[in-house]
Amino acid sequence: MSLRECDICGTLNFKENNYCTHCGNKLITEHVCPVCGEVNGDHDKYCIKCGNQLNPISIDDFNILFSEFNRNLLLNASISDAEYDKILSNIFIRADYVDVWGDTVKNKILNLAGIFTECKTKARGYERGFIFVGTGIFYDDRLEDSVQIATIIHELAHYFLFAIVESILCDIFKVRTSSTLQSFVWYFLTLPEFKIMNEYCAHTVEGRFIPYGYQNYGSFNALVEQIGFDRDALKDMIVLGNSFANEIIVYLEKYIDDSLRNEIKLQYRKDLLSPSYESIFLETDEYYGLSMKNKVLISVLGDVLVEVSNNMEALKELESIKEGIELS
Repeated sequence: MSLRECDICGTLNFKENNYCTHCGNKLITEHVCPVCGEVNGDHDKYCIKCGNQLNPISIDDFNILFSEFNRNLLLNASISDAEYDKILSNIFIRADYVDVWGDTVKNKILNLAGIFTECKTKARGYERGFIFVGTGIFYDDRLEDSVQIATIIHELAHYFLFAIVESILCDIFKVRTSSTLQSFVWYFLTLPEFKIMNEYCAHTVEGRFIPYGYQNYGSFNALVEQIGFDRDALKDMIVLGNSFANEIIVYLEKYIDDSLRNEIKLQYRKDLLSPSYESIFLETDEYYGLSMKNKVLISVLGDVLVEVSNNMEALKELESIKEGIELS
């Protein structure tokens, strides 16, 4: 008798069943080709109909990413607290084997960021800094060192949030990352509501490591004014962003310790910058518990994946993002 296990409740069902007899979850058909949808034998490695690999190492095509197989994987996915902790640990672990060094406090922060992603200077435009598709930080070296430090930490937080979402999708799909997957993550994080969440997260992480009163939620405020969300939706994004910020801060505090934070405070005094205290009122203690936060994240990722797969304009935008990643 041939059985397959429900990926939600663990109940064994007959292979012929489309839905779990215990919890009603739609069962993911084993060995379905992610390209053409053909059902293959249990021991087949390549599709008998189109010849594509059944369990790809990475997703290199949007047709595969948006296949019914991957839709079902994401829509039925869940992640335990232990699995999520392992994902976070794998993102941050590289810094455990490298000393944070530098002849100035700015260079120490710059070298810490450089452990995770490439950092480059910019000398044009109004923005203090930005991140390119989660793969590189740009900061304006015309600014005072204290502001450059805050900017680098801010953009590094954007990098970590990108890496968290990317790693969760890789874990769900059981693949390595690719420009296709990165394009979807970037698209997701730049949707209006999640762009606000992303920006709040980065400002909150930045604010933890700079002196009291110098917190600056300027770009977050500008987005809120530009997009015009209602108060309930905005609060949800703030709480979600703060939840991610709390996790990132816990790890960063291992490397930006009390000694390094005191050096940052001293740099602010050297630069003779005056605190404003205005943005401190935007900080919040509200956050989602780990399980709830991940449930919300996976749910909205599934909704966006389904929506984008049926939207030609969105698909064109994804192709453009992917081209930019591959050219960088």
